[in-house]
Amino acid sequence: MNRPMISIILTTYNRCELLPRAVQSVFDGGYQNFELIIVDDASQDGTQKLVEKLEDARIQYVRMSENGGVLRARNRGFDLANGDYVAILDDDDELVPGALSCVIAKFEDSAAAGVDILWFDCRDVEAGHKSGSMPVSDGLIEFEDYLCGRVRGDFWLVFRRIALENNRFDEELRAHESLLWLRIHRTHRAYYSPTTLCLKYREHGGDRLCDLSVRIKQLTYTTLALRRFIEEFGVGLQTSCPTLYGSRLAYLGLHQMAINEFAAGRVSIWQSLKYRFSLKYASFLIVSFFVSGQQVARIIQRMES
Repeated sequence: MNRPMISIILTTYNRCELLPRAVQSVFDGGYQNFELIIVDDASQDGTQKLVEKLEDARIQYVRMSENGGVLRARNRGFDLANGDYVAILDDDDELVPGALSCVIAKFEDSAAAGVDILWFDCRDVEAGHKSGSMPVSDGLIEFEDYLCGRVRGDFWLVFRRIALENNRFDEELRAHESLLWLRIHRTHRAYYSPTTLCLKYREHGGDRLCDLSVRIKQLTYTTLALRRFIEEFGVGLQTSCPTLYGSRLAYLGLHQMAINEFAAGRVSIWQSLKYRFSLKYASFLIVSFFVSGQQVARIIQRMES
């Protein structure tokens, strides 16, 4: 009997010193029928030479013609995937030994329940603990729980390829993968297994989003992602968790002001008060007439630090 294939999409950019660890973890996954699609986002280091030395028919290497961001590279990987199941692995992370065999066994166990998405735990290596929290201990994930923010942190997700269908990441956003995950979860059943299959590494000595200069560069993308989230899922939020809807509107308003869209930002915060009144945001409406976009960016940074 032919065993199902699992496709691992590994996107990378200028991390040839970290890439071998991620690649080896796929080979140590305890399951042989896999394909590893390495999408190189136009790296300028030794990535291409390193991958070309990996002589295994299960590896497919694709080099993008120009650096277009991780979401564009992942979309390319999705387009090339042939497996029955598809998962993403970041180039700075690794799977635990036997991870792939665990995935296959869990999909077989949950087939009768119509499960198309599996969630597994990740471990934050530097912090030494799980990197996410769930409202269930082991079982089906309700879409409303995910939508309303009761699923938090990092997990490793594996999809039946049919669940991806023609769904792809919005390449304008550069990040914010959860928008695609939410769209898929709205129509496909998901299951959480409290098994740690992925190790997450955070510290690489580079820029971090907590740095103001880095955050300012990302503000446009973050604002666009918040706007897209409200546009696509706002009605569901109003019904299932109106308080969170108010919080997200207010947060969108702050980001709009941070990129100097003050008029739109004030409208967003004013509307947010109907769903979640906040003296802080009500006061900020007044203060917004006397601050600059960069000052608002600093406020956002303090809120998240």
